[in-house]
Amino acid sequence: MTEYNEAPGGETYQQRVNRRMRQEIAESDTAWVRAQKLADYLWQAKLDAEAPLDDDWDYSTGYMDRRHKVTCHRGRWDRTFDA
Repeated sequence: MTEYNEAPGGETYQQRVNRRMRQEIAESDTAWVRAQKLADYLWQAKLDAEAPLDDDWDYSTGYMDRRHKVTCHRGRWDRTFDA
């Protein structure tokens, strides 16, 4: 009786995974993959450079806090209290 993870040809699941990983590692060393990685890196750098610097988060406390919380409550300390 064969085990549940053994293929009919005798190759186990782990052997198939290892073979596929070796194929992908060998493929990642080709010129077109390196060129695509460079293109992806440059495109992400372009997007990061065009992104707004003020993302409305306050990092001064060590946590990501919203700088201006939008609530339904209008109190004395709200920016729009006098409006």
